[in-house]
Amino acid sequence: MSGKKVIYTALVSASLTLGGCALFYSQPTAKSYSQPRLTDWQPEGLPNVADSSLEYSSNSVFQTMHGGIHNTDQVLSATAPTQELAWVAEPDMYVPEGPTIDQHGNMYFCPILPKEDISLIAIDGETGARLWTLPRYKLNKGNGAPLILDDADSDGQTLFHATYETMWAVNTDGTVIWEMPTGMQSDDQVSPHTWGVNYVPGLDALSVVASDGGIAMLDRKTGKQLLAKPYFLPGSPTPSNYQNMPGEFIRNRGNRAGNEAFGEMPIQGGLFSFILSAIFGGGAEVSNFYASDPNGARLYVAATAPDREDGTNDGISEQGAIYALDFRPAGGDYEILVSARYDFDGGTGATPSLSNDGSRLYVSDENGHIIALDRQLNELWRHDVGEQIAASIAVASDNEELYCVTAHGIFKLFDRGDHAELAWEATLDAYSNTGNTNLLTPTITPNGLAVSIGATQGFLGSDLVVEAGFGMLDRGTGKIIGFVPGVEESIGFTGINHDGGIVVGHSPVRRLAAKGILGGDVAEIIGGIARYVPIDKALLARDAVCMAARYEKRRSAYDERAEPHAYAWDTKQISVLEDQAAQALGRSLKGSLSDNCKNLQGN
Repeated sequence: MSGKKVIYTALVSASLTLGGCALFYSQPTAKSYSQPRLTDWQPEGLPNVADSSLEYSSNSVFQTMHGGIHNTDQVLSATAPTQELAWVAEPDMYVPEGPTIDQHGNMYFCPILPKEDISLIAIDGETGARLWTLPRYKLNKGNGAPLILDDADSDGQTLFHATYETMWAVNTDGTVIWEMPTGMQSDDQVSPHTWGVNYVPGLDALSVVASDGGIAMLDRKTGKQLLAKPYFLPGSPTPSNYQNMPGEFIRNRGNRAGNEAFGEMPIQGGLFSFILSAIFGGGAEVSNFYASDPNGARLYVAATAPDREDGTNDGISEQGAIYALDFRPAGGDYEILVSARYDFDGGTGATPSLSNDGSRLYVSDENGHIIALDRQLNELWRHDVGEQIAASIAVASDNEELYCVTAHGIFKLFDRGDHAELAWEATLDAYSNTGNTNLLTPTITPNGLAVSIGATQGFLGSDLVVEAGFGMLDRGTGKIIGFVPGVEESIGFTGINHDGGIVVGHSPVRRLAAKGILGGDVAEIIGGIARYVPIDKALLARDAVCMAARYEKRRSAYDERAEPHAYAWDTKQISVLEDQAAQALGRSLKGSLSDNCKNLQGN
């Protein structure tokens, strides 16, 4: 969640002279996109795919924090072009990471500091009703999104979830398979934040990384600890960075709005200050999720560099680093080795993202650069987009496409091997009478980019986010295809369910500031999970079938025997889209994909 630092800096830091007065407030008016067109974008060449089997993940929906274990923010399901809000579940919960989604569309998430003794909640994907929970045992600063893996020996799935001290393997019906200690322990009254469970295919193991730099590894089948003792990264905590945070006036107003919406929490200051502290460093060593190599046994973690690297041994690290971590057998267990390290001046605001084939890692620095690194963290190129990149890089399997975001915009780039090439900057004009700003990393889907766009109200040179909505951008042009006004913002991700509907974990930060300053002019703050559903299912079927036809055309251009992994990837992509179209139409498809595409377009 801290990867959005610049977004909050720009949109939360309003002038201290506002005094709570709104000047010329305009209720946001979203444009209508009643007949979204089909994109002209097409996949070309070979897809970038892993050499290993994809048996552990269907890739059709978000099964972990950034889609899959290597953080591409790409799913195989299409986004519904027209949507409407169906419901909001668990509205008193603050959800900065999640939800993840199983094969039936049910959702799982970890709220921060809930009033109940729970660390995870499962809800029904159709109704939002609570299905089951897992306990917390000890107060903690929150837990990352759970991981869902496909079962190799059945057609089911297993969910993996961890707090700082405990990890669970659970059937999606709530039956606990095992519950084991991670090996990490904290003497603090409130345990550190954990950044979610990830999967290490080469070891068939589960990992969890904590904000204090602690790392635990457990066997997927048994929950046995695979490290003789938890490993701690060699970095030091970051400085507090209070000088870069919004002033006391803004913090007080944001905390008041947070307390009114979610109740007082057992943390210093309030929810707004707590989230800002995490966003701006706040003494953490790790402030983002991390990537796992889909081809083997390596983790890539963005953290702080060793204290000495900033020139002062004071227990505080003012430099960031990317660590490449490998695993070596050691007396029946494993030990972690730092195989490579890449340092940053001032650190990075993004989760590291890895290409499907594991050959390239994409990160950003605080100076507006997207940076491509090889497996040993040697720099391949860097590209300046003009302002600081504010979140993780979305990495497409198609056409060497990359998508990055800043405090205001969304950019598409091509990785040309030794350099990057800018394709476009998105046209964000969903709201006609207010400012428009990007709020999240885009989610890559076959028929477009699922995005979150905020309506901003200008006050004395500052922007306040007063509303958040969700839509779809054309991958070819960066223009909006469809949009639906939302009820709350998120600092997590824009998820896609199997029916193409958007799912979002509500975690207001920018709107807390706006609500605290503008009061009743801004809609009520609400937590929980929002579920959006398709309005025109025929449009979804059109997009799914026509995109499947385009992927089929690409697949026909190469030999399965020469490119078995690419062929398997495209076959899976086509199958997901065919199933999605059949569900939307309520019938199976007859005839060729190209003929069905023509029929659904009315040709």
